[in-house]
Amino acid sequence: MKKSLYFIACAAALLALGSCQELTTEGLTRTTYYPVLSLEGDNPYVVNLGQSYTEPGYTATLNGEDVSSSVTISSNVDTSAPGIYSVVYSAVNEDGFSASVSRDVYVLNPGGIDNVYLSTCKMGSRSYRNLPIVIKKAGSGTYEIEDLCGGFYCYGRYPGYEPTYDFHAEAVFSVDGGAMKLVSWGDWYFRTSFNYDNFTGTYDSTTGQFDYDFDDLLVTLTPLE
Repeated sequence: MKKSLYFIACAAALLALGSCQELTTEGLTRTTYYPVLSLEGDNPYVVNLGQSYTEPGYTATLNGEDVSSSVTISSNVDTSAPGIYSVVYSAVNEDGFSASVSRDVYVLNPGGIDNVYLSTCKMGSRSYRNLPIVIKKAGSGTYEIEDLCGGFYCYGRYPGYEPTYDFHAEAVFSVDGGAMKLVSWGDWYFRTSFNYDNFTGTYDSTTGQFDYDFDDLLVTLTPLE
């Protein structure tokens, strides 16, 4: 009788163990593959003001198969205004998982003040180079620079902190002869930490280069070519 009870108990235990294994492995064998996107051509892509943006190309694969035809493209490129724009390429698999890549598009205005520039900025022992800065027309004879600090904070010291913090020191200026003069400046994180009255700047119409400083921050803007 004891042996019978023992075998019954063992059988029940084995059945219970088998049931648990089935439950824990159920649905865990499915594999999902993410789309893989690759860009062709230049990134960043450079185009002059007024020219057409021609898509350089892209490819997308899913588990080794070409799914480029299913890629969705979103873009804010406006070649009628100098600036830095973005083209985003996205693809979604059958399980709803997506992947995306982006291409920067620089719209340049050769010879114009409103243009895309590369900044060199320095304060004390800290310096940063080749930071992209955009200047746009603000009105008659005035221009708006997206960051008067030349990217020192937004691209240099604290990249990735926005939009929690605003490190772009927007400002409006005019060019009188070879002098760069501030007209107004916006609200940004360190706005009250700077004295804008001691701003001095020059503009070289031959090279298109700006050189200016305020409160020991030195900035040089060179037009992107």
